[in-house]
Amino acid sequence: MALSTEKKVGLFFLVTIIALAVVIELVEDWRPFETHRKYIAFFDAAVGISAGDSVRLAGVEVGKIEAIGIEDNKVRIDFYVVDGTRIKEDSVATIRQTNLLGGQFLGLDFGSDQSKALSPGSAVQTREGVNIDQLISNLDRNQERVLGALGDMVEESRGPFLDTMAQIDNITRKIDQGEGTLGLMVNDPALYEEVQGAAANLQLILARIERGEGSLGRMVNDTALYDNAALSLANLSEITGRVKDGKGSVGRLFTDDELYANASDALANIRDVSAKANNGTGSLGKLVNDDALYEEARASMQRINSIAAKIDDGKGTMGRLVNEDDLYRDAKTTLHKVEKAVDGLSDQGPLSALGVVVGTLF
Repeated sequence: MALSTEKKVGLFFLVTIIALAVVIELVEDWRPFETHRKYIAFFDAAVGISAGDSVRLAGVEVGKIEAIGIEDNKVRIDFYVVDGTRIKEDSVATIRQTNLLGGQFLGLDFGSDQSKALSPGSAVQTREGVNIDQLISNLDRNQERVLGALGDMVEESRGPFLDTMAQIDNITRKIDQGEGTLGLMVNDPALYEEVQGAAANLQLILARIERGEGSLGRMVNDTALYDNAALSLANLSEITGRVKDGKGSVGRLFTDDELYANASDALANIRDVSAKANNGTGSLGKLVNDDALYEEARASMQRINSIAAKIDDGKGTMGRLVNEDDLYRDAKTTLHKVEKAVDGLSDQGPLSALGVVVGTLF
C-alpha cells in the first residue's frame, strides 16, 4: 500500500521530533565549548544525592556531580565547576536539600577573602549535613521523649484532676439547686427584680437630673453655677494680681520689705533679751537664773500654808472669826439693838435719844 505525500510528511515530522527529544536527553549536559575544573569531596554519608545532581555556590548552580563512590570508608563525590568559579582552600561543601520533598544538591560557600584559590583536583573541606532520615529519626526520638514525659505528667495529675472535677461538679450541683449565695443569685428571681428596680430608680434619677430637678440637676443644667465659678476665678485672678502688684495689706505683706525688716529687728531684740536672760542680766535674768527668788517664794508658800492651817484649826483671831459662830451671833444681836435704837430716835430729843442708845446697848 503506497503512502500518500501528506502521510509521508507527517511521519517524517514525527520521527524528527522523537529523534530531537532523544538527542536533547542524551546531550543535555554536553557543552563542548565549556571548560570544567574538577574537585572531590569526602563525606561520612551521602543519602539522597546522586550523580548528575547540581553543584551550587551560594545557591547558584555552577557545576554537576560526576560520580559517587566509596573510598577508605568514606563516600567520595567527584564533581566539576565551570571555569571562572573560585573555590578557595577554606570553602566548605555540604549536602543540602533543595526542598522538603527530598531533592539534594552539593552546596559550596565562598570562603574567606584572605584564603587562596584551591587548585583543581584537590579535596574540598566538607561538613556533614542533616539528611531527611536523620531528621525523621531525631523527630521520632524527640516525640517519644516528649510524649513519654507528657504521659507521665498526665498519669501523675490524674488523681488531682479527678478530684478537681468532682469538686467542680459538686459546686455546679449546689448552684443548680440554689444553695449558697451564688446559687441564690442564679436561681432566685428576687435578685433580678432588685436589679431591675435599681435600674428603674437610676433611670428616674437620671431623668430628674436631665430635667434640672434637685441640686445635682441644677448643677448639671443651670449655667449660673458655671457663671459664678467663672466670676469667682476672675475675682481670684484679680486678687492675685493685686497681691502680686503689692496692693492692699496682703500685697504689702508679700512685696514690702519693711515687714521683713521689722520682723528681723524683732527677732534680733528677742535674741538679745533671751541672751541677757540667759546671762542673768536684769530682773528677768535674775528671775530665770537666781535661785534666791525660788527659795523666798518657797518660804512664803510655807508660811502661807502654816497660816492657813492655823486658821483652819481655829487658832488666833482670824481662826476664831472663820470657825466660831459666836462673833456672828453677837454682831447680829448688836445690829438688832441698833435698829431698835434708831426707831426710837424719831420720837425723843437728843439727850433722851442718847440715853435710849446707851440703855439699849448696855
